[in-house]
Amino acid sequence: MENFFRGGVKMKRLSIRWIVGENEHGQPIYRRQTLSVSDDFTTADAQAVVNILDKYSKYTCESAQIVSTENVGDVE
Repeated sequence: MENFFRGGVKMKRLSIRWIVGENEHGQPIYRRQTLSVSDDFTTADAQAVVNILDKYSKYTCESAQIVSTENVGDVE
């Protein structure tokens, strides 16, 4: 079986959690949006992106995170 893990491969994403409505009990309904971003993407960049999206979206941004991942290598 071919192994697809490669050590050192990095990925960075901006993950945004939106409030898109309420259920029948008045509790928020959430949806998550994930955007691939460059390795030099900073928290200041994230704040700027979220501010723009939140301003023009019909939904409300509840939270945002920069998520970095790195593969650790082959799995035996």
